[in-house]
Amino acid sequence: MPPYFQSTHSLFVKVPPEKVYEALTDWALRAQWRKGIGISWEGESKAFLNQKVTFTVMGFPSYSFSFRVTGMEPPLRLFMEYLDKLLRGRTAIEIEPDQNGCQVAFHWMKVEPAGWLARIYFALGLGTRAHRVRAMETLRMLKEYLEKSAQKA
Repeated sequence: MPPYFQSTHSLFVKVPPEKVYEALTDWALRAQWRKGIGISWEGESKAFLNQKVTFTVMGFPSYSFSFRVTGMEPPLRLFMEYLDKLLRGRTAIEIEPDQNGCQVAFHWMKVEPAGWLARIYFALGLGTRAHRVRAMETLRMLKEYLEKSAQKA
């Protein structure tokens, strides 16, 4: 098993980067469009440096992971670091503008499973598969939410 994992999953969205950034960094707003995940955070609902955020993924089994916001470059990048017993490492969201919208990418820059159960889960190939499925599910929900909102405006 490799000591850490890296991956990138992306999707094109037909809205300006500012709208994407807002939908991804306003936790109260994100909780509205990201079904299947409970979100809790310290302080205000808009992301800020060193803020701790916890996602609880519903399902069988349900699980939680926490991260700290470690960098912000509005409206193009958000950097986070995992904090808990499930995952350790860095992750980022990158928004690349285009004439017709923007490419939104979720990056696992260097993530390692923490704890024996997580290591087994990843050794079986389930961790990277689950991450891919969840990342693409989030991107699809983001796209649907933003493009529907743009049509209403």
